[in-house]
Amino acid sequence: MNKHINRIIGFVAWIVLLSACKKEPVLTVMEEVIFPKASFTASATDIVLNEDNEESQLVTFDWGEVKYPISAPVTYTLQFATPADTLSGLLWENVYNVQVGDDVLTRTFTGKELNEIATGLELTPNAQNTVVVRVKAYMDREVYSSAITWSLVPYKVIADFPSLWIAGDFQGWDIGNAVKISSFRTDGIYEGYIHITGTTNEFKLYTEKEWDSQSYGDGGNNTVIVANCACSNFKVQENGVYNITVNLNTMTYVFTKVEWGILGDATPGGWDSDTPLVYDPITNLWTVTADMKAEGSFKFRANNAWSLDFGIKDGKLANANHPAFPYDEAVQNITVPSTGNYTITLDLSEPGNFNYRLRTN
Repeated sequence: MNKHINRIIGFVAWIVLLSACKKEPVLTVMEEVIFPKASFTASATDIVLNEDNEESQLVTFDWGEVKYPISAPVTYTLQFATPADTLSGLLWENVYNVQVGDDVLTRTFTGKELNEIATGLELTPNAQNTVVVRVKAYMDREVYSSAITWSLVPYKVIADFPSLWIAGDFQGWDIGNAVKISSFRTDGIYEGYIHITGTTNEFKLYTEKEWDSQSYGDGGNNTVIVANCACSNFKVQENGVYNITVNLNTMTYVFTKVEWGILGDATPGGWDSDTPLVYDPITNLWTVTADMKAEGSFKFRANNAWSLDFGIKDGKLANANHPAFPYDEAVQNITVPSTGNYTITLDLSEPGNFNYRLRTN
């Protein structure tokens, strides 16, 4: 009997001891981390870019140190955006990020770097654009500075390639405002996209923007001849946008009227149906707004056929299929960063500088 009583006493004592050791829960609150107020400054807020100040240091951004409760490196990133991309619907979604580094509190930009940022933000060249910039600090969480709004006038970088100049009925036979096709592979094959809308739709090619320069005309059967006379004009049968390709090695040409679209499992029509782009004759741009899928990919292609199309090669727009060149298997499909609604723009206005843009809506 005493044995059972001792066991009961021992159990009660263990319960009492356990209750005495139990601690009350402690509420842990994450310490607030903030960016130092009014610490973000810019040395200039009104900048005009051009080729002459490409290598010049034009603006320096400085900011205060962000204190985190843990002693570790803090990574700082400058984020550039347009005002429209900072509104509540987007919340700095479309930004151009420049990572500055760990514990670095200043960054100076050259004109060339600023122009690259302007290109990434799709700013209008040779016009005043408003840009918003802020600093992101990160260690165990992200903290942002206040934003600085400034004015930037970028310029369009146009690579210089050997060119032929086109004057014709569609532009009033104005040699001083002739449009060009270029040999951006520097191989004697010249190419460009020309919007032809005229009465006769006749034109000639010239080696310079001068009437007395050597000119080329139509020799029949898709051949090119030297035609330094008011004769042998090239001619297309109907108005529209044409891919003009001229091979001076073989003295041949191919003119292809084009309507562009996108095709692929990232697009609304999948790989079965092209989603057409609309051409704007004022901007010379092809655009479409469509719901796109991140798990798929796409290509631009002309005329619902695989004879003229664009993909990506070495980060640039490139032809996989082209009537004047062999098939290039190195050209890859284009992807979108995330599923959503996009405005897609195809810019073929500058020979040798073809490009495209994806912009979320």
